[in-house]
Parts: sequence; structure tokens; C-alpha cells
Amino acid sequence: MASKYPVLVLCGSDKKKRELLKLIDPDEKYGVKALVPFLGKRMMDWQIEELIKSPYVEELYLLGVTEEQAKFDYHVNYVPVSATSNYGEKLLAGLKFVRDQGKNFEKFVVSSSDTPCITVDAINEFFEAVEKNEEYDYIQAVISEESVKAIFPEHERVVGKFTDINVFPGELFAVNEKAIKSCSKLIDEFGRRRRLIKRRERSKTTSALTPVMRMVLKRPKTWPIVIKFIRGKLELKGAEKLMSIISKLNVKAVLSHDGASGMDIDLPEDYEKVKRYVSKTKNVPYTEGIS
Repeated sequence: MASKYPVLVLCGSDKKKRELLKLIDPDEKYGVKALVPFLGKRMMDWQIEELIKSPYVEELYLLGVTEEQAKFDYHVNYVPVSATSNYGEKLLAGLKFVRDQGKNFEKFVVSSSDTPCITVDAINEFFEAVEKNEEYDYIQAVISEESVKAIFPEHERVVGKFTDINVFPGELFAVNEKAIKSCSKLIDEFGRRRRLIKRRERSKTTSALTPVMRMVLKRPKTWPIVIKFIRGKLELKGAEKLMSIISKLNVKAVLSHDGASGMDIDLPEDYEKVKRYVSKTKNVPYTEGIS
């Protein structure tokens, strides 16, 4: 019998990442990406419908939308937290909500709501990896650049370049209570620093690990790893060690074999690009515009 995990679904909006919404929701009719139309449904519906198919999902806990904004034909939990709360605040709110229900799960899986390409197979693959790596505090799905380029050759994801593989973070990760409590600020800071890499700077020499480096120079224990990175000799397991030192947690990266599962919708051009892909792979008629 498969283990069950509560899934915290991030449905809110980042005040600093509204480039997409300015284009597709200029009148703020929808307010958050999760509610924007996407091939006849709300954007969030595509991922949520795949999540509920998984035998590993205990229940869904939505962070950033209310029942008045989004109703479903199946049961979901609405966590009371502002749509524009930062990442750490949302995770803490989700933890509190689950604990207030008297549930004592050790691991929480966190999912975005803007990855309509994802399938239940990719979701189950991640849950299986979580089961095999229960000793870790933080487990992050990563996507190989090679796999996503095969589907989206001109993707704009920020890539971590290592000697053994080039990857970027996927849209699923698992954390325990310790990780949520101790790293909510770190997660926010890391996210803020990643956003400092402007699109025009995302060249072949740019790495997703670059903003992390600026966070760790005051930690002498990380210097040997940083030097390896600068010299282009760092493996993915070295990045795991680096993040473990920074966070004081046991960190693990698990590779997803589904390139499309890591393609979220952050940029205006992503909307049409991903919509065409979902239309083709899920046999849904394609429609022009915001629909």
C-alpha cells in the first residue's frame, strides 16, 4: 500500500513576478495565475486533476485561493493565507492548517499550480522517490535540460550546470516540519536571488546556482564546493552538499524523467507555448488567445 502525503498547492501570486499577469490579466479579472483560463479550464485544474489521480496524495491543501474564487467537484482544503504572502509564509500556513486538523504527517509535498503539462506518471515517480529517501529533510525534483529541450528547445528556465548533468528545479518538492520551520526565510531569499537573473542574462554561462553562491561566501565550510563550481568541476551531488551546509538540513535532488513536468508558466511566451503542447498531448482542441 502506497504511503499518503498531504500536498500543499501554491495558488497565489508573487507581487514581483507579474509580467505574465500584466499581459493576460491586465484588468485583474482573475488576480492569480491559478485562475487564468487555459484550454477551457482554470490553469490550476490541469495539475490538480493529475494530483488527485495519484494513490500517494492524502488530500490537497490550496494556498492562495478561497472557496469563493475556486470551487471544485471534489474535496479540497482552503488554507487561510493571503494570495500575495511570500513562499515561506504560505508553507508555514499550510503546516499549521494540517497540524490544527490533528494530522501528524512527517513529510509535506509542495506543488505549484501553473504546470499544466504535468502527468500523474511524473507525479507518482516523484512520490516513489520520496518514499525511497525518507531520511532527507528536503527532496527536490529536478529536470534535465536535455529532456526539456527535446520538447521546448527555446525554454527560458535558469539552469544549474554541473559536470555530470545540467538541471533546473522541477515543480514538486517534499519537506518535513523541520525544513518548513527552519528554512522558510532561506527559501524566500533563494527565490528572490534567482529572480535577479534577468532573462537577458540567461546565457550559456549562467547557472541557477549563481545566486546561491552570493549567499554562502560568509560560510567557510562551503568554500571548497564554491571553488569547484567556479572551476566547472562541481557535480550535482556537490550542489546537494552545498545546500545541506547552507540550510543545516539533509538535502536530496531526484531526477524526473518527464521534461514537460518542469515547464511552468512564468513568462508571457510560455502561455501559448505550453498551451500548444498540452493541446497536442492531451488531445484538447487548441484555441487562440486567453481561453
